[in-house]
Amino acid sequence: MCFIPVLILLASCSENEINYSEPSNKNEPDKNTLTEEENHEYKTPQITIDQSSSEPAVTEIEQTVSNVYDSVVSIDVVTETTIGSGSGVLFSSDNDLGLSYIVTCFHVIEDAYSINVTLTDGTVYKASVVGGYKDQDLAVLSIEATNLNYVQFYGNSDNLKLGTQVICIGNPLGILPGSVSVGYLSYVNREVSVDDYNTMKLLQTDVAINSGNSGGALFNVSGALIGIVNAKYADSGIDGLGFAIPINTVYDVIYDLMSTAKYDVVSKTWDEGYVVGDWELGFDLADARYSIGMGIGIQIVPYVSNVYSNETMSGASSLQLKDIISGVTIDYKDDSKTDIVVSDIASSSAILTTIYDANLSVGDSLVFTVTRNNISLTVNVELVQYIYSI
Repeated sequence: MCFIPVLILLASCSENEINYSEPSNKNEPDKNTLTEEENHEYKTPQITIDQSSSEPAVTEIEQTVSNVYDSVVSIDVVTETTIGSGSGVLFSSDNDLGLSYIVTCFHVIEDAYSINVTLTDGTVYKASVVGGYKDQDLAVLSIEATNLNYVQFYGNSDNLKLGTQVICIGNPLGILPGSVSVGYLSYVNREVSVDDYNTMKLLQTDVAINSGNSGGALFNVSGALIGIVNAKYADSGIDGLGFAIPINTVYDVIYDLMSTAKYDVVSKTWDEGYVVGDWELGFDLADARYSIGMGIGIQIVPYVSNVYSNETMSGASSLQLKDIISGVTIDYKDDSKTDIVVSDIASSSAILTTIYDANLSVGDSLVFTVTRNNISLTVNVELVQYIYSI
């Protein structure tokens, strides 16, 4: 649900009681005689307001905003359960296919079955997903249009200097497209935890960032794109703490997604691109109370709480809902590596920590000891190439 800010002007008001009464005849003055209090003389003030006849010089920031403004778009998405908005940046076109390409955040378009892109002139295009990479929160979209305004990437975001003035353009709150904010670069390659098992190296800035800015552009004052806005800290007492994905990461992910994607010119659909070697778990784990035998007692056990439908997510086709997991073996495809065996696991977080700390790659396997319908089983989960698909 979006809330539209409303500006309410309030004026302080009071009521004054005025009493009217008929004057008595006693000591009544002559009606033709004015008392000192009644003798007034009014004049209208005469003033002159000077107005400048010359236009002020255009500042560097104003010129930059003018140059890059039309390269930032608004994105509206519909999923099975929500309607959301974000931002995106036009970065290239393909005249042979008649397409323009937009980079945005993965979380903006995740699970969307309808994506619309709105340009600054109000033109709306249906967008298709070229590919997405969850770990770095990036995705590429395409629209059927060319000859638009495209950004230039900054050469190397590792060379950015602290205190650099930056410009953010995006769609805050999902209802204020084309909003411009200006601030400074507070840190380069700040390591930020985005969940319990994943960290990202991000640019830190004090520029004003709000929901809906995700996927928007972070420029330097020369107009080069230095990052894609993706996160902020929001809590009482916290202000001016936003983050953007560095352009080095953006470039690498775009290159992988574009080089592995394939476009069907007949159906005008994409076989989504992917980052080679990326794998994603196709299941979630949680902890539950489990009764052990007759009168033996109750213990906390990890179990499979959700299974995803994407067949390129490891384990999605082999594990089942409510499988209870009691052990896991990390089976490396590289025989020079020593396999890891963990039994009597007490919690779901212990399993996930084991998996994410094991430096796994596509082709390695997770061998789970599970209890399914009171039957003990061994389930092999081979890590497979992850390909995002809506």
